[in-house]
Amino acid sequence: MAIRFGTDGWRAIIADEFTFPAVASLARAFADVLVRSQPARRLRVVVGFDRRFASDAFAWTAAQELAAAGLEVELADRAVPTSAVSWSVVEGSATGGLVITASHNPPLYNGVKLKGANGAAASSRLNAEVEAAVGGVDGGGANRGHVSSSNLIDPYLARLSRIVALDRLRGAGMTVVADPMFGTVAGLLPRLLGGDSTEVVEINTAHNPLFPGISAPEPVEKNLARLKKVVADGSADIGLAFDGDGDRIGVVDESGRYVSSQHVFALLARYVLEIRRERRPIVKSVTGSVMIDRLANLAGVPVTETAVGFPWIAEAMARDNASIGGEESGGFALGFHLPERDGLLAALLLLDYTIHSGMHLSELLAALDSEVGPWQYRREDVPLSREARANVEERLSAMSHPVTIAGQRVESASDLDGLKYRLADESWLLIRLSGTEPLARIYAEAHDADAVGDLLRAGRELIGT
Repeated sequence: MAIRFGTDGWRAIIADEFTFPAVASLARAFADVLVRSQPARRLRVVVGFDRRFASDAFAWTAAQELAAAGLEVELADRAVPTSAVSWSVVEGSATGGLVITASHNPPLYNGVKLKGANGAAASSRLNAEVEAAVGGVDGGGANRGHVSSSNLIDPYLARLSRIVALDRLRGAGMTVVADPMFGTVAGLLPRLLGGDSTEVVEINTAHNPLFPGISAPEPVEKNLARLKKVVADGSADIGLAFDGDGDRIGVVDESGRYVSSQHVFALLARYVLEIRRERRPIVKSVTGSVMIDRLANLAGVPVTETAVGFPWIAEAMARDNASIGGEESGGFALGFHLPERDGLLAALLLLDYTIHSGMHLSELLAALDSEVGPWQYRREDVPLSREARANVEERLSAMSHPVTIAGQRVESASDLDGLKYRLADESWLLIRLSGTEPLARIYAEAHDADAVGDLLRAGRELIGT
């Protein structure tokens, strides 16, 4: 079978395309690519897994195949956040990593994420080489390598404790509500912050791969109704949600109001600039907020814009020695840690920001608005048939750039990833065709919700839907 990687890994429905033979074939291909690239070295790979159905068994299958190819394999002894695997790769100078996870996808899915030697998502080149090798490598050999069981959690949490002053957080007297969404972060925030006056209340901690009550373990507003209610009813200071493999976050302020991921990114960037005093570049995807550009301009640091997908962000972070990188879907990486998303670290830094500033989250958001102006953002996904997708693709390729959109003059256009139009008032519209789903994605950011709606309608008109 053919395996195709999306923006970060391969996802498929369990028992349909995601099977033990498929995982074994992918692991053999990954091993073959690594061995061919470094034939004289003894290679080591870290393997982790999430809490989805049979993830531990799929991880064991992958580990056995990697060992059969002669690699030393460090297999997690329990379900772990993907960021723990990334840190273990870097800390132990491993050749790469493999994680069995479908991240935020619905319950029927599982998947595989590959990691490079820097802990970041595998590059597009590495993914392409693995795709090409799938099915072309013989299996069933004797184990020439070795699989060892390893505790990846303790070293990972110790790493976080060296980045953030946890004693300050533990003694702050906060009430934090954490929603691991039945995923791998369950139990970790209480472990990091417990033992003093700060209290962590967890919800949705059971190991249940059906993710009851939510459509999928994705920390977006539609899945956070319970978190919002618990925060508001319990007079908590903040609500923090984590996707299934813990590399993305969703945030709720002290009133139970959802905080958009664009605003979370801007808060983290402001923290890095204001509290950490970083003056290195910032990296964002083409879907990132104008708030990032305005903050960077005020601080005198450059912004690099990349195509959608964290491998592109990670590559730019490494190249530019960036302080922070992020995307609109709630994934953020810190240059003083790894060029890869880490939801737990992002959460700790947000908590640290409230303590340093002496402000509630809503007050920090108000201060952000005062500094960079109010901004609203929304994305619409437009389902397309195969014929409609071909028509939209042809329409976009033949389109001459409009002079105005939704009454605003078009200042510039970019085709870095889709078509992005920047308008005179700094609002913008982006149209992209999904690489993995039959969808056109339309993104817009403007100063208020009505203007965002106007831009999204204009986007639909441009693609003829």
